[in-house]
Amino acid sequence: MKESPYIAWAKAHHDLAYSLAGSGVRPCPRELLEPPAEPFPLSGPNEEGWPPLLERIAARYGQQPDNVVLAHGASMANHLVCALMIEHGDDVLVERPVYEPLYLLPRFYRGNVVFFDRRLADGFDLDVDEICRRLTPRTTLVICSNLHNPTGALTKRDSLAELAQLAEREDFHVLMDEVYLEWMLEQGGTSAVELGPRFIVTSSLTKAYGLDDLRAGWVVAESGIADKLRRLNDLFSIKMVHLAERWAALALDRAPEMLEALRPVLAANRELVDGFIATQPALEWLPPVAGTVGWVRLRGLEVDELNTRLLPLETAVAPGRFFSAPEFFRIGFGQATELLERGLERLATALAG
Repeated sequence: MKESPYIAWAKAHHDLAYSLAGSGVRPCPRELLEPPAEPFPLSGPNEEGWPPLLERIAARYGQQPDNVVLAHGASMANHLVCALMIEHGDDVLVERPVYEPLYLLPRFYRGNVVFFDRRLADGFDLDVDEICRRLTPRTTLVICSNLHNPTGALTKRDSLAELAQLAEREDFHVLMDEVYLEWMLEQGGTSAVELGPRFIVTSSLTKAYGLDDLRAGWVVAESGIADKLRRLNDLFSIKMVHLAERWAALALDRAPEMLEALRPVLAANRELVDGFIATQPALEWLPPVAGTVGWVRLRGLEVDELNTRLLPLETAVAPGRFFSAPEFFRIGFGQATELLERGLERLATALAG
């Protein structure tokens, strides 16, 4: 498949007034970044990435700048990693439920996708024993996310360490999409890349910072893989837009203040959704530890029928069929609290029929 049905659906439903399908925070106001009075230059020394931005990203992970490769968003970062690491016929293990592009990309590169499940009963943690059982001699890559998209679950450190040992022993790599982990990194959390060279981490400023339009993403990997990714990117986008690099560096300088300002809002919103779900017999979820999305089981009604009822009310939820779990939907709570309240009121109306 050379398209993403989910991304097409998300774009088509982007402008709903009270949407519950969003996956990040509200767009970042320009003034919050405290830009300089003079406009940024249109060009700069960025053939392999603007050095000040590379240094800022590397420092967040305890790595060196040559471990960092810039990309146009986490989506392009994931694309580059799959393009490098997957050959025709390779087995690629992918978590389920799963953010749709994370399994469509290996299929695009003619890999054989083998799913392993992240289960509600386990708090959606990684089941490394199941991953081990599904390995084959052709397995080259395991693809996961942390915080897990769509559930918002934080993968246990012990599980990541166990996966690192398995990857070393069985000779495969792990692509870990950490775009939602930004919330934890700013509170002393650790990235999977710190557990060894078998992990290849991707992230961006999209979800936690409300800077989707910058398309500022990156890969963090051991230097040999990072260098191959840079050479591969010469076939794709070649280099970043320099203005985006300048704004991205500014955002990372302001990251603690930006995220701290949003934490109370997200905590209140998460509690609001939790309280709402407790009043709805048809709904069940495991509250996420952080981030902006959660994963809700729907009973007695098809999610697509629910959205048919929601759309005239100017809202929607992200259907679980795009995440390989059609009885669930993903709910976003990164918007302003008053908009979330109105969206939940409309969800209650739709559930009541």
